[in-house]
Amino acid sequence: MVASKTADHASGTNAMSQLRLGLAGAGRFGQLHAAVLSVLPNVTLAAIADPCTERCQNVADRHQVARRYDSTQELFCDADLDAFVLVTPDEQHGNQGLAAVATGKPVFIEKPLASSFQQAMALKTAAAASGSLLQTGLILRYELQHALLKEELAAGHFGDLVSIRVKRNLSAAWFSAVADRTHTVFESLIHDLDLLLWMSGSWATRVMAMERRFGTHQSPEGCYALIELASGCVAMAETSWFVPPQAPANVMTETWAGTIDSELAIVGTWQTAQLRLLDSPLTIWGQDQQRHPDTQLWPLHQGHIHGALERELADFTNSARTGIPSRTASLDQAIEGLRLAEAIVEATRTGQVVAMTRMVADPQS
Repeated sequence: MVASKTADHASGTNAMSQLRLGLAGAGRFGQLHAAVLSVLPNVTLAAIADPCTERCQNVADRHQVARRYDSTQELFCDADLDAFVLVTPDEQHGNQGLAAVATGKPVFIEKPLASSFQQAMALKTAAAASGSLLQTGLILRYELQHALLKEELAAGHFGDLVSIRVKRNLSAAWFSAVADRTHTVFESLIHDLDLLLWMSGSWATRVMAMERRFGTHQSPEGCYALIELASGCVAMAETSWFVPPQAPANVMTETWAGTIDSELAIVGTWQTAQLRLLDSPLTIWGQDQQRHPDTQLWPLHQGHIHGALERELADFTNSARTGIPSRTASLDQAIEGLRLAEAIVEATRTGQVVAMTRMVADPQS
């Protein structure tokens, strides 16, 4: 089992040669994970679970996966599996994650790690108690341009950080899928809150925020936050669901298409930087729409998914095989990101400044 392999690694022997992995969730993003996991070296995608039997069978047939389950609990009870990847609806991550880490096996949970800060802390505690290696999806850390910026910051080339601005505006057509399922901050802005913590190496001390609503949904259509970091850096975060269908498409898969209009701008006392994922060097003009095919996050080439998603899952499966936690995906910063997300939601609800105290854990760990 994985626990014994971890001990073997610590004593200097080789890690397990082949990782038998179970995937929970065969939805549109789960299908991308399945495409990556089915071809990763030293990994066997051995089982898939999804409550939609037809969808589960289709994805399993596509990747020649013999074991198919209707529930995640059946998947977690499969003693032949070495690790699990959860790509299920956000609101299910907490309870399913607790069941998964209870097995003591390595577990990867797509973002967000949980639906609340307290739930995420419970996951961390449970994983530590069972010996489970727990990692969450922080995909932008694996995107090459973001990684290069992080290296520049770590090397001190920016001097003191003055401000960081993040934006993530998405296709209006996608809003209905999340409008009454989860808050916009947890669905989209969670990526950018992680970027703020990762790039700055700091943590939030004060939060102010406002939102725009055009209906009675659980989630606002737009959310805007001003965040003070302990380092003195000021962060501005924006997310909304108003990108029209005529906008250049940069997300194109078999099951969904649209636009992620994201930006990252960093101002330091010595240098500045700006990154726009929409500005791909590859542009295609079609009859109805201009496209910027994704070349960074999960590009499809010759039937295989590449880019940041491939690197992220390769990192997790390597950690699962060796027992050595990822040096890129920080569990503590993922949890701190959820705490910051809750502070933003609270600030929009009350219209008041929300003060935040430092976590016990080092946010850079």
